[in-house]
Amino acid sequence: MTHYVYSTATNGIIYTKMTENNQGPAKIIRKVEIKGGHGVATVKNLHTPRGIVTSVTDDEMDFLLANESFKNHVERGFMSYDKKEVAPEKKAKDMTQKDGSAPLTPADFVEGENSTKDNPIYTKK
Repeated sequence: MTHYVYSTATNGIIYTKMTENNQGPAKIIRKVEIKGGHGVATVKNLHTPRGIVTSVTDDEMDFLLANESFKNHVERGFMSYDKKEVAPEKKAKDMTQKDGSAPLTPADFVEGENSTKDNPIYTKK
């Protein structure tokens, strides 16, 4: 069965499982990539998506549900999952809208106290 993972992360995230040994560097033994791109304009058509969906298998979903980083992202509202596919923009409405690497937009600024009619000055909120 296919599962759908919805993301409002700016960048894609690769969730990994590493070898557990004390001899030499750890190696990746499992990984699942979830697409990102929320709030980032695409070069193709300058569309700014408000949510991204990645389809995963049952096995990949089980892996993600056991992954602490994925669980943290779900708790913080940047990821959610469902057994049915929904329009990503619709699903993203109830999710956290901006992570720390999201591009700045006009909504991130307010007019500053030193602003004048002839010389508007804006500061970050």
